[in-house]
Amino acid sequence: MEMHKYLFSKRFLTLSVITIFLFSIPLLLVYGYFSDTIWLGFGSLRKFLFTLVFYVLVLAVMAMSKILIYRYQSGHVLTLAKFLIWAFSEYVILALIYLLLTPAATGYEIHITLNLALKASLCVTLIIALPYAFLCLGASNRALREEYDALKASIAAQENKDRITLVDYKGVPALVLKTDAVLYMESQDNYMMVHYLSEGKELKYMLRCPTRMMDSVLEGTSLMRCHRSYIVNLSHISEFVRRQKRAVIILDNRDKTEISVSKSYYKAVLTRIRNIS
Repeated sequence: MEMHKYLFSKRFLTLSVITIFLFSIPLLLVYGYFSDTIWLGFGSLRKFLFTLVFYVLVLAVMAMSKILIYRYQSGHVLTLAKFLIWAFSEYVILALIYLLLTPAATGYEIHITLNLALKASLCVTLIIALPYAFLCLGASNRALREEYDALKASIAAQENKDRITLVDYKGVPALVLKTDAVLYMESQDNYMMVHYLSEGKELKYMLRCPTRMMDSVLEGTSLMRCHRSYIVNLSHISEFVRRQKRAVIILDNRDKTEISVSKSYYKAVLTRIRNIS
């Protein structure tokens, strides 16, 4: 079973680190009133300093973990089993950090026992598991909502002759759209974020597909590459302007989205636009 794509987007991974950090502080302060084993807190200078050290190490470990998992999933399929191994490894490392800091933080010579390990696990659970679970539910809900919107758009496009079928990295059809419904596509490593119109709304669909695969699919349509990171639908161009030595396409959508045109694609795009005009 492959994990939801949004769990490993840059936005989600960054948000997970920030959310876990902010969520854990009040949670641990409340928990500290009901436990005599947790040493994290701000009641004394010693506690404050070791709490600060602990959080710095936690943020460093989590940031490195997110970078590694992002790079890994860019070239590999991340299954549920691999995800659980990754999450458990992150959990163990943070629990070990808490255990190793405990003697110095408390000022007592403490032998690491099973009981202490379990208490450290509970502390780490409060820091990671609860907020991360909520984030995962949010990402999964977003992915399911996106799939539902894409399914409706695909059904509506079936009877239209002028349509394109976007496939994933396995070559399996993932999204069928009317050609004129597509606004633009944005490359994000091994993913393409498809921006399209459906029922008067502008929607997004994250498609796991290398950029090189998309070029052949879009050949002969009104969609063309204008930048290493962008594919734009020429039928939705409102303006084509030059700004401070760079060319920009302004779309005709509600937000008047601006898409950069790189030097290597400038002449080809300009020629296509002139031919359409």
